[in-house]
Amino acid sequence: MNYESIIQSFESYFNTKPKFIVRAPGRVNLIGEHTDYNDGFVLPMAIDREVCIALNPRDDETIRLFSLDLKTDSVFNLHSLTPSNSWDAYPQGVANELIKAGYEIKGFDGIITGDVPQGAGLSSSAAVELATTKAF
Repeated sequence: MNYESIIQSFESYFNTKPKFIVRAPGRVNLIGEHTDYNDGFVLPMAIDREVCIALNPRDDETIRLFSLDLKTDSVFNLHSLTPSNSWDAYPQGVANELIKAGYEIKGFDGIITGDVPQGAGLSSSAAVELATTKAF
């Protein structure tokens, strides 16, 4: 992953430098595919592919997130989350669960990108969720 290009993309989109870059790796299950959510045993391993979010925290509850890979943005408020069938369902779902668990989270401006292949069984959606959790 080229972090310099993520920083440059953030600067181009938000007209400032990001304060943080968070990352989360994809993973592969060596054994136990599809048993983890049925209380089974698994042996996962992180891989050398990742999802990254360059971000600046905000003082309000607004999330502004641009996907470099999909060339689309998402803007939502932490107090008015709505179900989505789009890629932003993952960040919204993370926010919803953190709020339900009692965490006080704030918004952020972010650029998200990754090189974990989608639909390849390498947990690209889990990497998006973990990177989003770290962003909060």
